[in-house]
Amino acid sequence: MNVAAPIASAAPRFRWLPLLAVGLALVVLGGALAWAALDLRERIQSQIVQGDAEILDAVTLMQHLNDQAEGRTLATLEDPGEQFQLALKVSKLRNVLGVRLYAADGKFVNAFPAYITDAALPASALEALQQLHPASLFSARARMDEQDMLAETNSPTAALLFVEVPLRTAGQPRLAGVIQFIMDGGSIARQYAALDRNLALKFAAIFLMGGSILIAVLVFALNRVQRANQKLAERTKNLLQANRELALAARTSAVGAVASHLIHGLKNPLSGLRHFVHAHNSAVPDDSDWQAARRTTQRMEELINRVVRVLQEQQSGVEYELSLAETVNLLLQKAQPLADTADVRLAQGILAEGRFSNREADLILLILENLLQNGIEATPPGGEVTLTVERDAEAFIFEVRDQGHGLPPGMESQLFMPCNSAKKGGGGIGLAICRQLAISLNATLKLAASNASGCIFQLRFKQQPQEPNPKTPLQRTTFHIE
Repeated sequence: MNVAAPIASAAPRFRWLPLLAVGLALVVLGGALAWAALDLRERIQSQIVQGDAEILDAVTLMQHLNDQAEGRTLATLEDPGEQFQLALKVSKLRNVLGVRLYAADGKFVNAFPAYITDAALPASALEALQQLHPASLFSARARMDEQDMLAETNSPTAALLFVEVPLRTAGQPRLAGVIQFIMDGGSIARQYAALDRNLALKFAAIFLMGGSILIAVLVFALNRVQRANQKLAERTKNLLQANRELALAARTSAVGAVASHLIHGLKNPLSGLRHFVHAHNSAVPDDSDWQAARRTTQRMEELINRVVRVLQEQQSGVEYELSLAETVNLLLQKAQPLADTADVRLAQGILAEGRFSNREADLILLILENLLQNGIEATPPGGEVTLTVERDAEAFIFEVRDQGHGLPPGMESQLFMPCNSAKKGGGGIGLAICRQLAISLNATLKLAASNASGCIFQLRFKQQPQEPNPKTPLQRTTFHIE
């Protein structure tokens, strides 16, 4: 089951998730700060307005006490006339535009100046006044024609402050009446505006600093999560690749065991068949069919002997070295007869030098010989199969390029699996064994390209042989073996 594919396909869908998370966090932070700013603004505005009410309440009480001390009162404060006289004295304060006098039950009694309109006392204010607490209300856009009978209808609005002061009885304090002061609210409006500017600047600074910290933390956390997801996807991909390699190794090992058994069983019968064909061909030397049979049996016997020799050398411990040129020459000598029969040219291009142990050379020869054979069989008569050898900083790179018609669609993913072949009548065993041989050689074998112009197979050998001689510059040579 391929788990890496869903992980990779899900990545584009969640590409905007970090931006969405950061945006949502900023919205939440901004909403919380806005709520806090509005709540603080309301509290401070209430304190500003209530402060004026408490000041006027204290001034009114002080004026009444002074009048009593100096004997200027003619009656108690429960008398409406005495209340109105007290209201007139306090109304001389600056910013007071007019006063209204209300009874203890909230009913309108009198107003000064005379053009001040009648108005009911707000019920919410009356509840506080009955508890002997002053009340106040600020209106940033009050209609003057509702307060002043001389004002024109639909006259411009103005900022007004309405302050209600409770009048208390002596002895047992209770509400005797209410004085409402109508005051110019311009100073309050200016304080509100200054408050709004200060709050906006302070909370904007807090939002910027907090948002920056929040973005930094979220980006750091999301980057760590993204790196963890990438590592998880890579590990999943590596595990799947390892599972495929293990499955391939198991299948190719089974194929190798079957091939070893077949080689052991075919060696002696094939030798007898070759002697029989050779004897018959000697008796009838002009028979082309028997000559072809003799060549085929001879090639089969040589191939079996080579496999047996490679297996023996792998187990015997005998060691020697072959140069890269010697290895390529041996390879082309073995592939040339098949190329001549198929009327296909062999070409080589060498851009590297080095030496290999006999074990490495044997396995490289087996792999490349199979690739050359496949390339010759895929190339039409008159075409060319090219073997190139290059070297980078890490490995030797062998490439076999044919001029066939490429692989059928969908064949690339199963190319190195046993019993899957693109050739007519092929068993699909050769490339599977070549892949297993490459793994045992610490090399990689892959299909580098496949199109209508042919296929390119690449063997990348990672072991570092001897360094080339710097005194002999490398030149690319391409020639044909006739």
